[in-house]
Amino acid sequence: MRLEVLVKWAAIGWTIIVFIGCAWPSDYPSPEMTVDDKFLHISIFGLWGFLWGTVYRFPLRLFVIGVVYGFLIEIYQLVMPINRNFEWLDLAADAVGVAGGLLVSTILMRRIMKG
Repeated sequence: MRLEVLVKWAAIGWTIIVFIGCAWPSDYPSPEMTVDDKFLHISIFGLWGFLWGTVYRFPLRLFVIGVVYGFLIEIYQLVMPINRNFEWLDLAADAVGVAGGLLVSTILMRRIMKG
């Protein structure tokens, strides 16, 4: 199996894992804003951006898709009875993560293409 196919399946799997993790019911009603929480959002969406950025070479389009995906997850958390809330700072952290992951994948792919 080619590496690109494996990375594509990893990106699909990670997209599903991100949704499951964000849709999991919370044991606490309203988490306090912590650096760890925002770092977690940046990390999971950074990996999302990196994986998709290595498969598809349209970073701006992927950035928009990633932010919309994060927004839809926040809406899901708002409307579903899973004891979670919509947080704008989570969405901002998601956007920073997607941008960072896409930046790293773009730089890495350019270096690989040059040889």
